[in-house]
Amino acid sequence: MRRSLAAMVAGLFAAGPGLAAAAPRPVAAPAASAAPAAAAPRLLTFEALRGLIGVREPQIEPDGTRVVYVRAAGDFKADRFDTDLVIVGADGSDRRILTHGRTGVHAPRWSPSGDRIAYLASPARGKPGQLFVLPMNGGDSQQVTDVKSGVDSFAWRPDGNAFAYVAEDDPAKTKLPEGYVPAFPVTDEHFLTREPTRPAHLWIVGADGKNAKQLTKGPASPSDGADVDWTSDGKAVVTTMQPDAIFAHLTRSRTMVIGAATGDARPVRSDVYDSAFALSHDGKRIALATSRHGSAYMGHDADVRSLADGSEVESAAAIDRNVHWFAFAPDDKSLLVATTDGVRNVLWRYPLGGKPQHVELGDVDFGADATVAKDGSVAFVGQRRDDPDEIYVLPPGGAPRKLTSENAFLTGYQLARRERVDWKSDDGMPVNGVLTYPIGYQPGKKYPLVLDIHGGPVGTSTWDFGTIEGNICQVLAAHGFLVLQPNYRGSDNEGDAFLQAIVPHVTSGPGRDNLAGVEAIKQMGIVDESRIGVSGWSGGGLQTGWLVGHATYWRAAVAGAGVYDWWEQAVLADINEQFAADFLGGASPWTKDGRAAYAAESPITYAKNVRTPLLILSDTGDQRVPIAQSYAFYHAIHDRGGTVKFVAFPRAGHFPSDPVGREAAESQWAGWFLEWMK
Repeated sequence: MRRSLAAMVAGLFAAGPGLAAAAPRPVAAPAASAAPAAAAPRLLTFEALRGLIGVREPQIEPDGTRVVYVRAAGDFKADRFDTDLVIVGADGSDRRILTHGRTGVHAPRWSPSGDRIAYLASPARGKPGQLFVLPMNGGDSQQVTDVKSGVDSFAWRPDGNAFAYVAEDDPAKTKLPEGYVPAFPVTDEHFLTREPTRPAHLWIVGADGKNAKQLTKGPASPSDGADVDWTSDGKAVVTTMQPDAIFAHLTRSRTMVIGAATGDARPVRSDVYDSAFALSHDGKRIALATSRHGSAYMGHDADVRSLADGSEVESAAAIDRNVHWFAFAPDDKSLLVATTDGVRNVLWRYPLGGKPQHVELGDVDFGADATVAKDGSVAFVGQRRDDPDEIYVLPPGGAPRKLTSENAFLTGYQLARRERVDWKSDDGMPVNGVLTYPIGYQPGKKYPLVLDIHGGPVGTSTWDFGTIEGNICQVLAAHGFLVLQPNYRGSDNEGDAFLQAIVPHVTSGPGRDNLAGVEAIKQMGIVDESRIGVSGWSGGGLQTGWLVGHATYWRAAVAGAGVYDWWEQAVLADINEQFAADFLGGASPWTKDGRAAYAAESPITYAKNVRTPLLILSDTGDQRVPIAQSYAFYHAIHDRGGTVKFVAFPRAGHFPSDPVGREAAESQWAGWFLEWMK
């Protein structure tokens, strides 16, 4: 499974023996900090964080000797992220950049023999991405495809002589009648849709770019971002497909085996949703990401099945965590599985027929972006509390080895300390989270507290440095704030029962957990109770909207892209009614009782109670949580005389993806607390 399942599903509404996550501990104040150095420390700012380098998609060479990865740097003048392929030895030596001057570089894949690297990139800025092949014995990259819509994903054939790839269909070439008025039928598209959806299809093309052949036809389409792979004999292509290209229909996805010669397709399992896969090396088995409780949104297990007939071989449900990534070990006798656990990202080894065990990684967490070499070495994005993402290799039976130091500049800054904290909700439910301490923390002193609530709601705040929320935590800590990131019920870090406890009280249940978290931190005696704020994006925005309507002690609040009206979410968003219904216990927005259930869990119902200065943020082109809800929530407060500010970013998507837009959103977020709580 090449992509992170967490990014695909858990991020929809958003961020060997031995090692267990940090054991639960009672909430307690930390020991005094070490004496500060004589020179004043450099404190992190958003301007300093412009230097952060992103690393992703580590691909280890088949023989385990080298790793290629994608390096992303923000160009704030041009407002874009520039990406390159970088190669480094598995011992950390001989690092060099492979793709100078290329645009939109991503998705590197080693050829089966390791003599070439294929990747996607734009042949010119603004052009759709195409497939390129770079020979490792010298010479420039060669462009393999020239597809009008661009290539979405691809895979090498086992013999290295061809590719399978996914590309969206070109617009139909039809002569328009005189007087034609552009229009199209609508079914389950989101309300920002401006043109009819077009299916994508599988193609096969020679590694030299010749003899392209379309493999699939009709309305069925590979799911958005779906992986592609070949069976070990090269006779079939495997991918995840849905009945058509409408995004909401991802809930009907099936993993399909498609004959390379005929295009004949069959599902691995009939009439059952699954969302991602990984093939065994011997071609006999396939691991599937299978849904829990019949929902595409309520967590996944890894399920190993026979590729020939779909019969179950083993279920990894015993791990009892939402699966983010998985792959077969080289001998196919065990499955490697990535999940969250407590406040950490961890790796499990699940021997087929045995019991799952944590893999010992020390103080490094396992980012769900990894590949496995033939010798069992694993290249992955490693995460730590004091270090942003870097590339690591885990050799067989060894300890993680850090290969990159892309963000070494941070050693010149004082970073905030982050610890796990635990508490109980009002109904006795155990809850945990991450507490970030202010720079220069002194025992006995009280500090302002801000909640930074994760989205999802199936997600988890970990103690890793992180990116968006991590940036905000670090900057607020530099300004003397405590920051609590609660993992409320519905988070995917404590097992299925904890995740399912969000149903049907999707807003109020987590809200009570978060209120209890504030009380727990207050009991530590370190909180200035006159300066407590709350914030979050997406599901965190939903929580913020509910919390300011149910408590009056908040000094300030920031709600980003929140669900403020569950009924509007059900009828306008790209994930449609099914998402809302799953979390609301099957309630229908089209019945009297169902409508009442939606209203009871909607923050806008309680807007009349809001007394907190509130900042609302949203993208104008947000298809996941449409901005219409932000307009309505703004007016529900503003028109009653409340203190509220609404800032819209002219961007597509659920959060600004460009460096300038992202920094602007983060700065507005943190700046609101600096304005109202200092």
